[in-house]
Amino acid sequence: MSKSIKQIYACLELGENDLKLIVAEYFNTRFNVLKVERATTSAIVDFKVTDKDQLTKDIKALVDNTSNKLGAVIEKVILVLPAYNFKRLALKANVIPEAGYVTKKDIARAISNALKTKVDFDVMVVNARAIKYTINGISTRRMPLKEACEEVSVDIDLLCADKDMTLDYVYCVEASGLKVLDITLNMYSICQEAALFEESLKQNLIVLNIGKTCTYLSLLSKGKLISTEIVFDGLKSIADLVKFNFNTNMPMDDVYKLIKYSVNFDGKYLDDVVYAYNTDAQTTAITQRQLNEVCLAPMDNLVDKLMTMCKPVLEQKALMFITGDGQQVWTLVDKLKEASGCEIKSYYPDTIGVRDPSLTALYGSLFVYRDKALLNDLNVNCIDLLQYESAIDQKEFDSEGETITTKIKNLFKQYVEREEDK
Repeated sequence: MSKSIKQIYACLELGENDLKLIVAEYFNTRFNVLKVERATTSAIVDFKVTDKDQLTKDIKALVDNTSNKLGAVIEKVILVLPAYNFKRLALKANVIPEAGYVTKKDIARAISNALKTKVDFDVMVVNARAIKYTINGISTRRMPLKEACEEVSVDIDLLCADKDMTLDYVYCVEASGLKVLDITLNMYSICQEAALFEESLKQNLIVLNIGKTCTYLSLLSKGKLISTEIVFDGLKSIADLVKFNFNTNMPMDDVYKLIKYSVNFDGKYLDDVVYAYNTDAQTTAITQRQLNEVCLAPMDNLVDKLMTMCKPVLEQKALMFITGDGQQVWTLVDKLKEASGCEIKSYYPDTIGVRDPSLTALYGSLFVYRDKALLNDLNVNCIDLLQYESAIDQKEFDSEGETITTKIKNLFKQYVEREEDK
């Protein structure tokens, strides 16, 4: 791909307390991740912006930091929003192909007509998804491009989220100096990236996106995102109890890592030390057994809450799919599997740079927008491309003017010569 058609996208996710940003370059039907950055904010509580000025500052600081590392200014973002107050409206849109056969413009026109539909006053449409196409009496899930017909009927789902939340989040992003290129819901992005819509054609699917402060539960059936509910509980309830019981000043990031990698109810070496810290010049150690005892009750409580929500669907047989921060807590996944009695799949992105399942929604939003760009023939970059290419050209040379490729070749050559001299 030549530089002139290079496309680089930036996606920003605003959750409860976390701000996440990913920058990726589209190349050869895939996205190469260039940068991933995170930050926290105290300006959002229960998906309501409590301090717009503070949230604007936090967003600007995160984006500026990422821009400096890239060597180019991020000008636009694809905004990923929580599926809070989620509602789905199913409808049909009929259009007459102008050319006598179906084109991308006809499908785009059908979706545009559907977006004019009025929705409830407390929500607004964030995503529109074409589910099925009907031409000449035949239904298909594949876009029937170049098929001759007099009329095409498109089944479309309008996916809505809380109106006040959406407007406040967009306001803060634009106040930080960014343009919002597109908006997508986190659960829709996850389903798109993990090909869960196709999976749900076989059986009902429950998607659990377990975060730090809340957990999203989405139901997929027959290729559709039916509903999304939010439980205001996640890994933070476990982490807070760890800090309280051990009276430690351990950073929260370290507490989460301790929960993810050290809680193990099947462990054979329960008296091994998993963490040590100093308090008042005295060293205190936390053993595997002590950590397990503290985490057991809040983890069981979280599992009970989630299973209560999922019970009606599980009784009809369903597959459970887990992602988010909680997906890395294997003991929690095991408890969910035991309590649900159903098959559970855990999702791992297969792209270098997004191995963390908590980034699934961000990565998925890239594909959501890419599909939209192809349908509408859009060619947009989120960063100053000339500035980025100039920064890349400068980084190809070190202080001695030697290219990175040449330097690696010389190092390899030196290694071979040393081996021959032995």
